[in-house]
Amino acid sequence: RQAKVKRMKKETKTTVDCVVVTYNRLKLLKECLAALENQTYEISNLYVVDNNSTDDTLAYLKDFSKKYKNLKIIHLNKNLGGAGGFNNGIKKFIENSDSDFVWIMDDDTIPNNDALEKLMDKVNSVTNLGFLASNIVWQDGTPAIMNIPTVSSNWNQNITKGLVQIKSASFVSILFPRKVIEKVGLPITDFFIWGDDVEYTLRISQAGYKGYLVNDSIAEHKIAKNIGVDIVSEENSNRIKRYYYSRRNAIFTERNRMSKAQLAKWLVKCCLVEPVKILAKAPNRKMLRIRTTYKGTIAGFFFNPKIEAVKGNKANGNKKAQ
Repeated sequence: RQAKVKRMKKETKTTVDCVVVTYNRLKLLKECLAALENQTYEISNLYVVDNNSTDDTLAYLKDFSKKYKNLKIIHLNKNLGGAGGFNNGIKKFIENSDSDFVWIMDDDTIPNNDALEKLMDKVNSVTNLGFLASNIVWQDGTPAIMNIPTVSSNWNQNITKGLVQIKSASFVSILFPRKVIEKVGLPITDFFIWGDDVEYTLRISQAGYKGYLVNDSIAEHKIAKNIGVDIVSEENSNRIKRYYYSRRNAIFTERNRMSKAQLAKWLVKCCLVEPVKILAKAPNRKMLRIRTTYKGTIAGFFFNPKIEAVKGNKANGNKKAQ
C-alpha cells in the first residue's frame, strides 16, 4: 500500500494557474489567450483581470468562457492599473485554487507554445526558488529593452542549466511558487503602474529566495517600439504624466535599499542631471516633464503603501481575503 501511495505522488503533476491583466486591448488579449490555449503544459485555471475596460473586452471574455471552462473572469469596477490588476489576480489564485504555481503576464504578452513547459522544466533544478522569468523578446527576436532583468552578482552560478540568476524582473511571463506568495504577500496596488514588478521581485530576492531567467522559455512583448521607460525621450506627450508613478515608485523601492551616499547620488541624477537632459533633448512639453520628475521624486519620500499579506486558501478552510 505504501508503495502504491508513493507511486501516485510521483505521478502527480505540478499544477499551474495563469493570471492575465488586460485593459482596452482586446485584439492583443485575443492573441495572448490563443497562445495560452496552445501551451504544451496544461494551465489548470486561467484568471483574466479586466481593469474596467471600456471596449468589448468583458463581452468577449464571457463568450470565451463558454468554450474555455477553466476561465475565471475578474472584472474590476475601477481601473487599478497593472499593479492593482496583478494584486487582485494573484489574490484570487491564492484564495480559490490549490495549484502549486501561478504564471502571470500582461495582455500584450505572446508566449511561445512551450514557454510554460520550459519554465516548469526548471522548477526542480534549483533550491529555494523565488521566481522564474521567461526570456522576453521583441517582434524581431532581439531582447525587449523594457523587460531586461537585473542580474545578480553570481549570475552564472547555474548557467549550465540554462538559468541566469537575477534579482528582479518584469511581470511579462513570470512564474511564482504559491509558498513564496504566501510568505512575502502581494504586489502593491497603490503603485498603480510601473515599478510594481521590480519592487515585488526584489522583495522576494531580499527574503532569501532566488530568481532566474530561463533562457529557452521565450515570450514576445508585443509593443509598438522596442524602447525603455525614459521621460527624456518619450515621444507621446500624453504619456508624460505617467512618469510620476515611475519616479515615485522607484524612490519608494530604493530608498531603504541604498546607502545614504548612493541615494544622494541618485537624487542628483533625478533632480539636476535629468532636468538638464530634458531641456537639451526632450522633443516636447519640457516643463511638464521637469515638473513630473520633481513631483514624483518628492512624492517618493512620503509614499508609504502597505504590503498586503495573503489571507489563505478557502479550500483549506482558512478565512477568505476580502
